[in-house]
Amino acid sequence: MANRKTTQYWEENKPVYPLCLCYSQDKGLYIKRFTENEDSKELLYRPQGYVGFVNDRLTIPEQEVEIEIQSNFGYSSASYLRATFKRGNQYVLDFDLSELYILNNCSVKTFDVPLYDWDRLFSKLVEAYKESSIKAYTTPSIAYLEEMSAMLDKNEIVIKGNLEEKNSTQWKGDFLIELFSGKKIRDLLRGLEIAGTSDQIVVKHTLSLCTKYIRKVKLLDLDFSDSRVLQISETMMHIHKFMCENKAGTEYLRMILDKEV
Repeated sequence: MANRKTTQYWEENKPVYPLCLCYSQDKGLYIKRFTENEDSKELLYRPQGYVGFVNDRLTIPEQEVEIEIQSNFGYSSASYLRATFKRGNQYVLDFDLSELYILNNCSVKTFDVPLYDWDRLFSKLVEAYKESSIKAYTTPSIAYLEEMSAMLDKNEIVIKGNLEEKNSTQWKGDFLIELFSGKKIRDLLRGLEIAGTSDQIVVKHTLSLCTKYIRKVKLLDLDFSDSRVLQISETMMHIHKFMCENKAGTEYLRMILDKEV
């Protein structure tokens, strides 16, 4: 990619990004400062500022680790910087609470950071490497799930369109909160599926969140001519699938049919 065009920002600020992503058998995944012309067999990835979509795949075969770094610089609100982390057949999720109230380009399935924040992205990947090696990611997931549950009790929420957005917007009322929380629930359930999550504590909290969402939806006075209602239907479909897969399908049906004990 040496001949690819870089953004104006990168041309002006490239020297302030000396930290690179590295790996060695002794240190594992780590971050180290390198000059532009310096090289090392342990160097996996240098920060870059190429215009347009870039998708780079890094592998560490002996650790069964696969990282995909995706960027799209120079396209205003469509720009992003993110990565996925996979160990073996399972993806590692990013339960970053600071990103829960971001509407776009933030997902538990990806490690999302502000544009050009390579230091933060590399730090997230190093942490994912450490946590996945000992499978110690229950605590952040529970905190994330608890905040998602608390969201359903709020009368209004303050959200931002993306990580770069400086201004926030208030979404008021049960309908808008159900729309936003439903989007996050769909994202969560897709993430748990690709991560192959079987931790019973996480499953229990997720089931509790799902049942709470169903009860909230049942109280809504929906205008079925509103095209946004379809989003709630999609969320319910994902919830139904998750509950059935975790031996709670009967509970889902009883709630829908108002047959709860």
